[in-house]
Amino acid sequence: MKNPLKEQLLKGEAAFGTWQMTTSYDTSLILSSVGADCIMIDQEHGSMDLEKVGVMVSLIQKTNTVPLVRVPWHDMALIKRALDTGAGGIMIPMVNDKETAERVVSYCKYPPEGVRGVGAGRAALYFSGGGDPDYIKNANKNILVILQIEHHSAVKNLEEILSVPGIDVAFVGPVDLSYSMNIMGEVDHPEVQANIEKIATTCKKYNVASGIFASESNMQTYYDMGYRLFLGGIDAAFIYQGASSLLKTFKDLKR
Repeated sequence: MKNPLKEQLLKGEAAFGTWQMTTSYDTSLILSSVGADCIMIDQEHGSMDLEKVGVMVSLIQKTNTVPLVRVPWHDMALIKRALDTGAGGIMIPMVNDKETAERVVSYCKYPPEGVRGVGAGRAALYFSGGGDPDYIKNANKNILVILQIEHHSAVKNLEEILSVPGIDVAFVGPVDLSYSMNIMGEVDHPEVQANIEKIATTCKKYNVASGIFASESNMQTYYDMGYRLFLGGIDAAFIYQGASSLLKTFKDLKR
């Protein structure tokens, strides 16, 4: 098991992926055929269940795109079971202090580095075919551990959080960050942007890759700040925007 996404980020190279929130396997196939570096399967919002996540991970694994999973909360059982699907990385929301960071990193690592349970999950025992015989041996170094920095208290505690060994990416949720600062949804507000820049700068200091939810309009800005993992676009929005655009063309016909 190799993780080209993690290798890219360790080299300081930029990587791009998109979000899957709808529960269609066809969508996983479509998104993974685009050629992005990763797809983040989202269990935090929406109705995504673990059985579907497992199938999506297996479908995406057949391409050059790395499947990632965002779990709903920093809970050991949720993290362990998501990793056992064979996901190349795990995203954990609302990590606001060092103690939480230490716990969740330990949930992602097999002993002696952590407390992840060793079992014949999808990753290590793929159906009845034996899976990857080296999965357990290599998982600790190959799995991408992504902690979300999306609350003003996390920014305040950022140096302590990033001092925890085993964190690969600190990922910013700009909208949640703005709400926690009582600047609801104003992600371009100077105070929000100052915190976003502070996160990138602090990540460099601790040799942790910084990631962010980005759009076409702000990706260059965030890249120049030092961000290297970009997750942008949502599958449902792609479908809606494409259909809306075509409908607008129809309505604009001169008849």
